[in-house]
This record gives sequence, structure tokens and C-alpha cells, in this order.
Amino acid sequence: MLKRELNIILSAFLFFTRVRLPFKIDYKKENQQLILTWFPLIGIFIGGIGGLCYYLLAFVLPQLVCIILSLGAMILITGALHEDGWGDVCDAFGGGYNKEQILNIMKDSRVGAYATIGLIFLFAIKIAALNSVLESKIPMLFIAAHALSRWPVLLITKFWENSRQTGGSKSRDSSSPLSWLRILLALVIALLPLLLFPWIVFSILPVVIVATLLAGKYFQKHIGGYTGDCLGMAQQINEVLIFLFFCFLSFKGILI
Repeated sequence: MLKRELNIILSAFLFFTRVRLPFKIDYKKENQQLILTWFPLIGIFIGGIGGLCYYLLAFVLPQLVCIILSLGAMILITGALHEDGWGDVCDAFGGGYNKEQILNIMKDSRVGAYATIGLIFLFAIKIAALNSVLESKIPMLFIAAHALSRWPVLLITKFWENSRQTGGSKSRDSSSPLSWLRILLALVIALLPLLLFPWIVFSILPVVIVATLLAGKYFQKHIGGYTGDCLGMAQQINEVLIFLFFCFLSFKGILI
């Protein structure tokens, strides 16, 4: 049982990051749907990389530059997996007028105007929000945001179906509904980094849940479910909301 779960965790690292292990794992396709259990743990790892980069760079560079370079480091670790989803959804829903068009545009590897504008807006908001947060809080904020932003995505896979009934969607096998026990385990992992902040930060949880469910309902209305790109956009929306929430707390002098 423990060995099986360890294999699932390692599979999650291989699936959601560019990390390559120096040894082979006992991978079983039937376990692939379970890797989402550890999605927040992957977020802690990715946020930890960003936090470490920021901490080290802060000794020699100003805050704004450290933020940009740290965001870049985290993108390298994930291969821009979720940012790519954001861009694809911007292009698809911006240029598509029906389910077939939207899904076809999502599969197109070319970057259109909607994706370009959307990505510029995404990173502008992230950088501006982070630059307003107290410097000493940013490393742990990276960890907390990347962990918590991933958990609500599990709710989309629980309540709605993948809109690609056929084809090679990367999310197809991995996004089968998890048990509520595994979703609860993932929530515990996602909330752990928030314990390092004042209790008021936990009030962001219902915000990201509602935002994710609204996104899921929107996807369901227009394409009859979700895709891997939709999950990536949902994660990015949550990440931005968390950054903005911490920006608000810092601006009001609550987070000091």
C-alpha cells in the first residue's frame, strides 16, 4: 500500500513537472487518475523552488527583479503547463463560437492574439500584486499560493466530465473523479502552508472554491465539461486571486 502510494506521488512529479527521476518507478496506468491527490504537494514543491530562488536573489537584487526571476524559475519547473492552459483557453473562448471550434482552437499549438494579451495581463497582475507584498512574506507566499491554487481544481474533475470523449487529452486519464477521502487529504496538504500566516488568510479558501466552481460551470455551459487546458486556467485564476488577497492584506496593513 505504501509503495503503491509512493509510486503515485512520483508519477505526479513526472506528470506535472519537468523533473526527471534517476530511477524507474513501477508505473501503472490504472493509478494515473489518483495522481491529482498529490497536486497540492506538487504545488508546495514548485512554490518551494520559487521561494528559494527569491530568498537567494534578494541578497543581491531588488524585489521586483527577484519576483520576475522567481516566477521564471517556477515556469521552468512546470514547463509552463498551467500558463499554457491559460493561453489556450483565452484563444479558444475568445475566437471560438461553438464547442467544436473552441476544442479545435485549444489543440492548436499556435499562439493567437487572445493568448498573447491574456498572458501579458496574467503576468502583469502577478508581478504587480507580489511587488506590493512585504518582501519577507513572498517566499512562503509562493509555497502557499501554489499549493492552495491547485486543490480546487479537483472539484472540477469531481463534478464535471472531460469534454474530450476521444482523443489524446493529457488530462483524460488523470482527471477521473477522486474519492472524497482523497480530496480531503489533498485539502489538508493544500492548507498546511497557510499555517505560517495569520488566521485571516484562511478566508481565501471559500473565494477560490467559488471561483473554481464558477469556472467549471462556465466550461460546462460552453463545451460540455472541461479539458486539461481548462484545469490549467482554473489553477492560474486561483493563484492570481491568492496573490491579490495577500496584496490587499499588505496594503491594509493586516499582513506585516
